[in-house]
Amino acid sequence: MNHLIRYYNQNRKKIWGIVIIIASAFLLLQLINHFYKVENQKRLEGNNKRQEELSISTNTTILTENQSVVTGKKVENKKLKTATNLIDEFISYCNNREIEKAYELLTEQCKEQIYSNLEIFEQAYVNNVFEGKQKKASIENWYDNIYKVKIMEDMLSTGKSDGKTKQDYMTIVEENEEYKLNINGYIGKTIINRTTEKDDIKVEVVNKNTYKEYEEYTIKVTNHTENIILLDGRTDAKTLYLQDSKGVTYSSYSHELTEPMLTIEQGKTKEITIKFYSTFISTKKIESIVFSDLILLNGQLTEKIEFRAEV
Repeated sequence: MNHLIRYYNQNRKKIWGIVIIIASAFLLLQLINHFYKVENQKRLEGNNKRQEELSISTNTTILTENQSVVTGKKVENKKLKTATNLIDEFISYCNNREIEKAYELLTEQCKEQIYSNLEIFEQAYVNNVFEGKQKKASIENWYDNIYKVKIMEDMLSTGKSDGKTKQDYMTIVEENEEYKLNINGYIGKTIINRTTEKDDIKVEVVNKNTYKEYEEYTIKVTNHTENIILLDGRTDAKTLYLQDSKGVTYSSYSHELTEPMLTIEQGKTKEITIKFYSTFISTKKIESIVFSDLILLNGQLTEKIEFRAEV
C-alpha cells in the first residue's frame, strides 16, 4: 500500500492527466453517439414522410415522383392526394370494364375534343391501352396539374408481364365543383376571342385546344374584299405558322389542310381549325398566327400578302 501511495504522490500530475483524457474521450464519444442518434432519427422521419407522400394511393397506382419535372417544385400533399386518387379511380374503372364510370370522370372538353361518345372512348382508349388486361400505373408530377402516367401490366394479378408500357399525360381539372380528367395528352381549352382586321380581311381567333404535342386554333375569317381569299398557297409547309414572344415559329400541319378548307368567297365568313407543331411549354407565349402566303384571287390575277392575326 505504501508503494502505491508513494507512486501516486510521485506521479500525481501524470495520473490525473490520463484520467482527464479518458473522461474527455468518453464524454466526446457520448456526444458523438447522441448527435448520430438525433441525425438518424431526423433522416428516418424524413424518409417516412417522403414514403408517406409517395404512397398516397395503393389500389392500382403508385406515385413515383411528387416533384415537378419542369419546375422542380414539390406539389402539396392535398393536391397530390386529389390527383392520385382520381387517376387511381379512373384506372380501376378501366381495369374492371366499368366504361361508363370511367367516361364520366372525363371533362366535357375532353369528350368534345376527343371522345364524343362512349363507344369511341371504349374502342380508342380503353381497348387500346388496357387490351382487356389488368394494368397498374406509375404517376409523377410533370407540371402544375399535369401528370405523366405510365400504364403497364399488373404482374401481381397475371403472374407475367409483356414489358409494354403506355405513357399518357393526364390533367386534373375542376369542373362544376368536381375534379375531372383530361387524358391522352389533352391539356385543355382556352377561349381567346381576339380580332385582327387588315385590308378588308377580318380574322377572329376564337379559341385554342392545347395538347402535349401540338396546339389547335379555331379561327373565323371574314372576307370583305372584292376577291376570293386563299389563306395559304400550301407550296411550303412553313408559310402558315405560329410565332411566340421570342420570335420562335411553329409550322402548321399543312398536310391536313386542303384548298377548299382555306378558301373564303367574297362577303363570306368561314370557321377553320388549324393544327400546329407547338408542343406544350409552360413559359411559351404565342403572339400571332402568321399567314405569310395569303393569296387574293381575282380572275386570272393573283396577289400575295402577309396577314398576322393577333392571339
